[in-house]
Amino acid sequence: MDYFLLAQSSQETLDKIKIAEENQTFNAHLDPITSEGSLPVTEKYPYIPGPFRNFFYFLERTFYLKAFTKKLNKKVFRTIVNGKENLKDIDSAIIICNHINKFDGLVVNYATDFRKLKIMTAEFNNRSGFLGAMMRADGILPFKNSKEMVKKFSDAIKYYLKRKTSVLFFPEGSEWWCYKKPRPFMDGAFHYAAVNNVPVLPIFITFKDKENKKSELDIPDFIVNILPAIFPVKDKTKAENTKFLKEESYKAWCNKYKEFYGKEL
Repeated sequence: MDYFLLAQSSQETLDKIKIAEENQTFNAHLDPITSEGSLPVTEKYPYIPGPFRNFFYFLERTFYLKAFTKKLNKKVFRTIVNGKENLKDIDSAIIICNHINKFDGLVVNYATDFRKLKIMTAEFNNRSGFLGAMMRADGILPFKNSKEMVKKFSDAIKYYLKRKTSVLFFPEGSEWWCYKKPRPFMDGAFHYAAVNNVPVLPIFITFKDKENKKSELDIPDFIVNILPAIFPVKDKTKAENTKFLKEESYKAWCNKYKEFYGKEL
């Protein structure tokens, strides 16, 4: 299978995005979603892999995934990265990014120079086969909404943040292919930043059409904007910091959108 094809979309999906935008259902999953090809997320899921599994993840990243990620960003997305100076002195953080492609997790890997990173995903992204193996090697943390699994997920977040490993969230909750505007945020990312007393590092991907663009399905160039980190406020409660981090992060995205595209939301 040519996995680079997963970076593309369809006219049907673009039409669904336009309808969802009109209806203001901004968190809707619009690409076809099926449990077929997904593995169940159970208490045995290796949120914190042992040394043997970690060794195989290392081999998969080293001998396949890193090369694929570099080629994807250089040849398909032609990724440009702005704001790398904002990574300085950030040991671990909750990173947020607009969810605009199936491969945007790999875009963040590339933009942050392959720093230690885990990626929060929906349960259905725990795929079988080679694709699933690569996603687990890249560090996905699938979220399942049950009491036992939420605790395991939360414990894993705490574990990694304490060990200088950042965790990537897509706070819009669903992927909208190459959608330019910020969408409303869900609370999860900001809750975990507040609870673990770590900053939120906002990343906002903007787009520039290629000179030879022929249709709206042509993949544009990706410009990854790494914005200044936003830190919890010492005297605020966890609930107050969740709200503060969410509002300030959304404001940062909106300001970057206005600056890059030269238009109001």
